[in-house]
Amino acid sequence: MQSTARYKMSQSLSTISRTNIIRLILVCTFLVTTAYLFLKNNKERRVISFGLYGTNPKYTVGAVRNVQIAKYIYPDWVCRFYVDLTVPPEIIDALKKEGAQIIVVESDIKGKIAGMFWRFLVADDRSVDRYIVRDTDSRLSLRESTAVNEWIKSGENFHIMKDHPYHGSHKILGGLWGGTKNGIGASLAKFTNEWKNRDTYLDDMELLQNKVWPLIEHSHISHDSYFCESDPRARPFPLKRMGDEHVGQVFDEFDKPRESDCKPLRETASPMRCRARPDWERG
Repeated sequence: MQSTARYKMSQSLSTISRTNIIRLILVCTFLVTTAYLFLKNNKERRVISFGLYGTNPKYTVGAVRNVQIAKYIYPDWVCRFYVDLTVPPEIIDALKKEGAQIIVVESDIKGKIAGMFWRFLVADDRSVDRYIVRDTDSRLSLRESTAVNEWIKSGENFHIMKDHPYHGSHKILGGLWGGTKNGIGASLAKFTNEWKNRDTYLDDMELLQNKVWPLIEHSHISHDSYFCESDPRARPFPLKRMGDEHVGQVFDEFDKPRESDCKPLRETASPMRCRARPDWERG
């Protein structure tokens, strides 16, 4: 019995060890790639763009957390927040202290989600060479940054990510895309102004679907763990999913993930074409 127990323990430790070694190799590869891309493209001005308004700590605290995380996984990027005067001063101070850029948008919000469109204005900034658009109630992650590095190496102008069974509703998700300078060839400020009074959740993605997607359809790559078969330019995520994590995952101010998003992820396997390796059941 003792011999059998020792064998099972040894087998278990061996499995854990192999998993840790694979994870370590992937992390080291990411760090080397990041260093290479930084040295190669250190003249690029890169911005992570967020929109922030109101006092809800889910978003305000989340904003600060993302700046802190970005220092480690996006070391050559700057976090930028498009805000209005409804954001508490202490949050603005905390963001500045962490090194974030603050752009105050002087706008009377008439639509309930008008602030969601401000983050798209980074696409009009000709001083920015490359940008990604993200949500403050999500968290930047190693899984997404490895995908972003693949995008940079690809030479394509735009990047799209989808990483959950619920991510198939639109061609572009509001907080999971990015682009390069002059890539769109149209004014996001103009589009945003046309949609500024929208009140419906997901209207920011309706703008992207109707106005932006037709302009970038043939000049993007996407990383997609569930809907890659509907996009010939899609590829799997290069880093294996850990647990219930997913790019764009929603968290509260205590870094607790939204449980209602985790259940469908656990129950839905990724199509084989959407996996970097066949045994990565959920991509």
